[in-house]
Amino acid sequence: MMVNATPVTTPDQPAPSGNRLASVEVMRVVAIGAVLCIHALPFSHATGRPVVGTAWDTATVINQLARFAVPCFFVLSGVFWARRTAVPAHRWSVTRSTVSRLLLLFVGWSLVFVLPWEGDRVFPDFPVRWWANLEANVRWIGRHPWQVLFAGTNGHLWFLMSLAQATVIGALLTGRVRDRWLLALGGALFAVYLLAKPYRQTPWGIALGFNPRNGPFLSWLFFSIGVWVARREPATQWLRRGAVLVAGGILLSALELTWLHAHARASLSQDAVIGTIPFGVGVAMLALSGHPWLSWPRVASLGSAVLGIYASHPIFIELLGPLANRFRSGWWDLLAVGLVFGLSLALARLLARGRGTRWLVR
Repeated sequence: MMVNATPVTTPDQPAPSGNRLASVEVMRVVAIGAVLCIHALPFSHATGRPVVGTAWDTATVINQLARFAVPCFFVLSGVFWARRTAVPAHRWSVTRSTVSRLLLLFVGWSLVFVLPWEGDRVFPDFPVRWWANLEANVRWIGRHPWQVLFAGTNGHLWFLMSLAQATVIGALLTGRVRDRWLLALGGALFAVYLLAKPYRQTPWGIALGFNPRNGPFLSWLFFSIGVWVARREPATQWLRRGAVLVAGGILLSALELTWLHAHARASLSQDAVIGTIPFGVGVAMLALSGHPWLSWPRVASLGSAVLGIYASHPIFIELLGPLANRFRSGWWDLLAVGLVFGLSLALARLLARGRGTRWLVR
């Protein structure tokens, strides 16, 4: 989901090997598939439960197994930003270009999602209901300006603004502060997120007047880990080490969420917990390993469309919503994830061909 995610080398850096690039692109495609699972909620429509996270059912397990995706994207973004700014003179030019691109995408797609896409709301009595929902969306923006500023007009756009903030923090601090202090700041911000969200109902919890997922509270820790990882030379051994981190992260997350659910009545569905750190970092290490096992050319070829899939996929989740409510089948939910992926991929490639729309997906 990174903007311009292909590593851009500075003059004094060798170009990455083909295998390494392929492994990154493969894992980006896997990660965007996980993001679609988080948002499409496969198997949730068949359970009859109002929300995912009330029990360790299939929907909740899939939802939490997919939570590596966003942290992985933040780590990889930090890695590539650090590589591109390895020469201090390039730091602010690269940062300005990256942040400007992120903000342009954020504004552009926020405008797209002002439009109503919910099939169950706009198809009946079209276009009267469509116009009514458009007016409601505009009124909602007026009532929630701060939420729109940090998360856009659709919930998934928070990633772009959070990544922009993390990139600016990186430009301000990297080279002036030792890596250990960058990581310490990330840990402190992440602790605020934990105490204000998954751990809020514990004796140590705190209440904030906004969603602590947004801003740098979640993004900076993983971005700074990416900056730290960029100082190391990747090797194929990272596949094994990454796999160990992934396994440990999944186990820790399951134990942590079970404890929070039992003792603090927290949902089993969380954006991130402590166990998400090794989980997300481990997947990023798999991506960076360059191992031949992860060199799948056909999958890697889809990597250029990941940003477009990410940005556009809620359109198709909303349009297909009435069918999910009608069929109420886990198998339909899985098919719907595939349909959303395919339709988002097709739209991303279509937009990439247009001179006036290419900026929305590149």
